[in-house]
Amino acid sequence: MGYVNMREMLGRARDGGYAVGAFNIVDPMTAQGVVRAAEAKRAPVIIQTSAKTVELLGTGCLSAMVRELAEKAAVPVALHLDHCKNMDLIGACIRAGWSSVMVDASSLPFEENVRMTREVVALARPLDITVEGELGAIVGVEDDIFVKEGEAHLADPAQSVEFVKRTGVDVFAPAIGTAHGIYKGVPVIAFDRLKEIAGSAGALVAIHGGTGLSDEVFRRVIGLGGVKVNISTQIKHIYRDSFTGFIGKNPGVYEPVKIMAAVRGDTQAAVESFIDKFGSAGKA
Repeated sequence: MGYVNMREMLGRARDGGYAVGAFNIVDPMTAQGVVRAAEAKRAPVIIQTSAKTVELLGTGCLSAMVRELAEKAAVPVALHLDHCKNMDLIGACIRAGWSSVMVDASSLPFEENVRMTREVVALARPLDITVEGELGAIVGVEDDIFVKEGEAHLADPAQSVEFVKRTGVDVFAPAIGTAHGIYKGVPVIAFDRLKEIAGSAGALVAIHGGTGLSDEVFRRVIGLGGVKVNISTQIKHIYRDSFTGFIGKNPGVYEPVKIMAAVRGDTQAAVESFIDKFGSAGKA
């Protein structure tokens, strides 16, 4: 088990009809909570880091922390760089030992997106590092990448096939109507488009904007070929709410270890719930 990239675990998910959860951690406690949940459920798992988190904590610190957790884990654990537009930062994460990276050039014209994504694939492939790319615009906010709803556009199936073929990405994130952040209404998911893309694009399909989707939507997108489901916003909310909730119930406690343990426990509970929803329990 231990430290792996995403290719094998997501290939098994595709063959087995389930999805692997990709959870954006922000510190050692959330990272431990994710790994503990995966071990408790005997599930493969992806630890994701946003560009902001990497810039704050540093590539060396994050890589060493996650690799140690992963190498001691009894389940497969991947370390993935989520939504990154900065080529220098992508290169730094590759050199520091990330097992997977996502280049997000989706806001650029198609040809520029292809060019930039190909550059990352060329850099990562010799090191057996998997690469995720994106096509279309996923609404909401992700690591300071803000897309207004009126500007959103869905990934075109034919263009998706061309994008995957020309870039060589291992994992493909098409815009299908999901959103980053908190949904303000019921999302309108283009299920038919997802089915067509998953069946023809030639890459493993990632579903972004998982926080707030219903269990029924999870079942449908996974059944149609989504094998990686991103959960970011909910981990951020758990992080803040665990701190304030613990302090509210224990105003006289000033022991940081107890507060951090509450964050870890709440993160683990939430991740275990998602693992059950994604069908990956017992698949390690």
